[in-house]
Amino acid sequence: MSVPLRILALTISGLLSGAAALASGQDPAPGSPPSVLDVLGVRDAAQLAEAMPVPMRDGAQLIATVVIPNGASASSKRPAILIQTPYRPEMEAGGAVASKLLPRLVREGYVIAIVNDRGTQWSDGEYHWEKGARNDGLDALKWLRSQSWSNGNVGAFGCSSSAEVEFTLATANPPGLKTFVEMAGATGIGVIPGFADQGIFYTGGIPSFDWAWWYHGNGYWHHPKLPLGIGQAERIALVHAFDAESRFGTEDLTWAGHLPSEAILDAIGSPQTEFDRLITMRPNDRGWLDYDFLRTGDRTEVPGLHIDSWYDTIEVYGTTRAFDYLSGNSPNQYLIIGPTAHCRETTESADTEVGQRPVGDARFDYIGTLVRWYDHWLRDEGRGSLDMSRVQYYPLASNRWVASSSWPPAAKSWPLFLSGGRANSLLGNGRLTSRRGADSPADRLVDDPLRPVPTRGGGCCTSDVSLDQTDVEMRSDVLVYTSEPLVEPLDVAGYLSATLYISTTVPDTDLMLKLVDVYPDGKAYNVLDTGERLRYRDGIEHEQLMSPGRVYAVHLRQMVLASHFAPGHRIRIEIAGSNFPEYERNLHTGGENYSETKAVVAINSIYHDRAHPSVLELPVVH
Repeated sequence: MSVPLRILALTISGLLSGAAALASGQDPAPGSPPSVLDVLGVRDAAQLAEAMPVPMRDGAQLIATVVIPNGASASSKRPAILIQTPYRPEMEAGGAVASKLLPRLVREGYVIAIVNDRGTQWSDGEYHWEKGARNDGLDALKWLRSQSWSNGNVGAFGCSSSAEVEFTLATANPPGLKTFVEMAGATGIGVIPGFADQGIFYTGGIPSFDWAWWYHGNGYWHHPKLPLGIGQAERIALVHAFDAESRFGTEDLTWAGHLPSEAILDAIGSPQTEFDRLITMRPNDRGWLDYDFLRTGDRTEVPGLHIDSWYDTIEVYGTTRAFDYLSGNSPNQYLIIGPTAHCRETTESADTEVGQRPVGDARFDYIGTLVRWYDHWLRDEGRGSLDMSRVQYYPLASNRWVASSSWPPAAKSWPLFLSGGRANSLLGNGRLTSRRGADSPADRLVDDPLRPVPTRGGGCCTSDVSLDQTDVEMRSDVLVYTSEPLVEPLDVAGYLSATLYISTTVPDTDLMLKLVDVYPDGKAYNVLDTGERLRYRDGIEHEQLMSPGRVYAVHLRQMVLASHFAPGHRIRIEIAGSNFPEYERNLHTGGENYSETKAVVAINSIYHDRAHPSVLELPVVH
């Protein structure tokens, strides 16, 4: 499994340390981070207010770093951009989009306020993901609007961890919040129509170990705090002198193989985190109601721009579902989906590559679009024409962007039926065909949790999300089904689904499905992946174990995509029982998976005959 961007961020901030002078103009102490002004390159255009205390309603103080354009004052008031984040301010400012957008906004007169979440960096309190996020966001917004240089208009911005809090803030419909731009913020979504993954902690009921990785180093409940009652000058001096971040690294992956799952962070000496509780919660646990997620019934009057990328394969499904849902009950919701990895928009080129895969000329004016968006809602009060399509997306490998009035676009379902009998590995006879219900014997899939199929590409948060899958496809515990070479180009856009007929020897098992684009030279690049823990096959509210030997129809629907498949390419799916360590292994006992240490080997059968037509359905738009 590759290193998530949330983790890479720590490394990046370390590499930046000492690269520039602090805002005071003094040389930085050894190992200290550069000033946000230097990260943004706006030292000539703005001033920095550091370690600003932001009062919360319960008496806690969050800490803000504020970039104030020269000339902002009580007599020259400005709009502001609010970023709520658990990360160092200079790291947040150095993201792929922020590092290009924020300098432009500063030079055009916007104030940038980076507020650290409760219990992160030097902010007071304990860190509990999304708990209390709404009230903290409302209090930060109130504080921001009360500043002497504020004209009262605020827009929210963030990617990933700094975007997830925007949903709960926007659905509170507070005064002064004129717009929000959330990029890859699906971690802020609970249960809405078509989505039930509780902040993407799950995919199809399977916990993602991306979370364990993130919490080790970022999400500790307890951390050093600033003393009470000190003055502002002392507060700034202490922030410069000490480091509030963890020193733990994340390169060692051996923790992921530890059993039981609930103790994987304890096994490496991690301080206490929310993960210790989350891993013990089912997706239907009432405890999820304690988290400030976007949920069915919520709506907002705040215009929202939702941005993500097809290779952010954990987040993008939630992003599109949130847009779908809010578009149905909330005005002025817009969507942009590009081809890149997690939070790497603006890195596209005339020859864009994502991991090992070339995906074409995917260039897009994100920065110009975002500046026009903020100008429209924060300066023009939404008057005039925004001159922007409601939906814009880039089909992978298409060399073109598509503008649409809605998502998903109108499409015709194209079914590809499975056939085989000996589909194990790339050397087997697994096929995808348009002929329904070919009478071929079931494929036998042996799933040993102690010898799991390794993650290769996919997931959330690395730049290497698309990789050649050939080595994984050579395993006998991976079923491989491939179409004939395409004669005509195929354009897919919308939600995909698969129905697989399965029987098993155990009371619970997982199905992992991966969609692959096979090039004429044999390179097989993953496009998306999903999974289903079969005790949740009828939905999270209908948990039920399986009867060994009985055949079940399992529907996998957590898939979304826009992609161009060129003539000569083949479409392939891989089916396995694990994708580890991206996802937790199913130990197949039917018990509390998180607390168990003994595994059972599952023998699963995938059926594809006239009575059991296992099928992949693609939404074809041309």
